Amino acid sequence: MPLKPNFIERFLISRGKIPGPLIDFALPSFIITALTGASHIDLFQVLDESEASVDELSEKIGANKRPLQNLLRALKQIGYVEKKNGRWTLTSYTRKAVPVEEFSEILPFFREQLVRTVQKVDQALMETPEEGVIGWEPLKGGEFGRSYQSAMRWLARQSVEEVTKKVELPEGVTRMIDVGGSHGLYCVEICRKYPELQGTVMDWPIGIEAAEETLEQESDVAGRIETLEGNFFEDELPGGYDYAFLGNIIHSNSPDQNRYLLMKLADATTEQGSVGILDQFDNVSGSGFNQSVAALIGWNLFLFVNGRSYAVEEVEEWLKETGFGNVEVKPLKKSPGFTLLTASK
Repeated sequence: MPLKPNFIERFLISRGKIPGPLIDFALPSFIITALTGASHIDLFQVLDESEASVDELSEKIGANKRPLQNLLRALKQIGYVEKKNGRWTLTSYTRKAVPVEEFSEILPFFREQLVRTVQKVDQALMETPEEGVIGWEPLKGGEFGRSYQSAMRWLARQSVEEVTKKVELPEGVTRMIDVGGSHGLYCVEICRKYPELQGTVMDWPIGIEAAEETLEQESDVAGRIETLEGNFFEDELPGGYDYAFLGNIIHSNSPDQNRYLLMKLADATTEQGSVGILDQFDNVSGSGFNQSVAALIGWNLFLFVNGRSYAVEEVEEWLKETGFGNVEVKPLKKSPGFTLLTASK
């Protein structure tokens, strides 16, 4: 949970009396190491099972008592754990906001991404590598790739309900494709909303593994959804789809790549076909927090894969060039920085 300065502290920060870089740079790095430590020893999972004293935690986890005490005090101050009658437990915030069972699977992606981008940020600024300073190749397998899939699943859970409510398909729609769909959560929920809809999730092998894991858990719609292993740039897309969904895809591509992808979707969709594009856009209306999230994600995408957050008008132009119109902009309220664009032929 973010640190919360009081009114006087906020005033002093705004006047430079408390140095902003201390808040923006040093403290977040300390928080990252605290959460990384909690992840390494499965602290949240242990405390989710039962409250415990420091001595009990030290014995269960195998960590030395003194550093464990330091970690618990730090996590208490940022809102993740609390102490009651000498025993430690998770806060209500952690139980609601943190995927406790998956935390140790998710954190390696964010940690490794941070390490790699910080080490090469100067290279990104001076040379601008075509594939970014990390690129997609390391995410196609191994711990980094599996952690990425877990992180994307967790992030999708935060928005899938709201996105599904904003997806409005006309009567008679029977087939959809979730391009680069990974876990397939969006495809599952959209198919659940429209009982006549058949879905296809297309992704790399590691993404298809994640999708099949989802389908095992969603038996009521699994029979209507198939998986398709492939690369949406290099491989042909099957035809006859009424709806195509792009969830957090265009931000990783160049403008030319996005035009090419939308052209392929135009060919793969029916005459009444439509598309949904979930992404971060750099000029959407909303709060300063909303816009800041979109801008910071755009910066991180640049470092990661030489990506960016695009202006709505630019995406709208690509859609028109490839045969889609009637663009609607639907910002998400529960996922700041995210917006759903819809368009139809």
